Amino acid sequence: MDKTVAVIGLGKMGKNVALQLLSKGYKVVAANRSPEPINELKQSGAAPAYSFEEAVKLLAPPRIVWIMVPPEAVDEVIEKIKPHTQSGDTIIDAGNSNYKESARRHKELLQRGIHFLDAGCSGGPSGARNGMCIMVGGDEEIFKALEPLFKDVSVPEGVEYTGPAGSGHFVKMVHNAIEYGMMQSIGEGFELLEQGPYKGLDLRKIAYLWNRGSVVRSYLVELVERALSKDPKLENIEGFVEDTGEGRWATQAAIEHGVPFTGLSHALFARFRSRKDSFSDKVLAALRNEFGGHAVKAKNKEAKS
Repeated sequence: MDKTVAVIGLGKMGKNVALQLLSKGYKVVAANRSPEPINELKQSGAAPAYSFEEAVKLLAPPRIVWIMVPPEAVDEVIEKIKPHTQSGDTIIDAGNSNYKESARRHKELLQRGIHFLDAGCSGGPSGARNGMCIMVGGDEEIFKALEPLFKDVSVPEGVEYTGPAGSGHFVKMVHNAIEYGMMQSIGEGFELLEQGPYKGLDLRKIAYLWNRGSVVRSYLVELVERALSKDPKLENIEGFVEDTGEGRWATQAAIEHGVPFTGLSHALFARFRSRKDSFSDKVLAALRNEFGGHAVKAKNKEAKS
């Protein structure tokens, strides 16, 4: 496998994937809408590309293009680079696209002989830089050819071929729906601690304790501790929790397939309700900021990241 990869989309995740690839000896072509992260990666050894088309032109066939942009931008990127690709090239969508759209893109690109893999990535910006968990859908022979690449950006045993096109993003969608439910449970639990009969409980110490052998120990509880260490009462965070689409898609899929989805649907609808400023919503907002760098709304200030 050629160790030259174009990374298109240099946000919190894409930039760190590019840095991880550079650290593993890859030649990285870095492309983004705005030039700042391109210039930053240039200092780290990446080849700069100031348009998506230029990024592809800088690659020798068979090309590997790693896309990490919001779902609504994927088709635009593909349309811009498609005229500069040829049969045998591979496009990897490593963002959080709808699995049905990924299956469609695979079918359309295959008509031109271009391979398409949908890669659901979990681990946040830290994982992107140090090793993620990756779920990959698409043609198995193409996955196997590029498996060394996925292993180089994942933790040990952290990559899995999930099946046909769309399955990687489907598995990641369900993962994120479960994440919604876990976060909701944690947020509601800490709200009861905060509002309950025993005033003055040290919530940070409780989060720390629960990660020492309890059955609810987890990365998310660890992130609660981290958030509370910065702001013990979460007074500087507004309890406004965005949803980025995966929870909605998962709920829709559950309806389509007749799967009871009560807890996870509740977690999605609770995010809609989060426009009311409750402590549990502050916990959820803080968690999203800690694990994914998602912006939070500061009290009486503009949103910060």
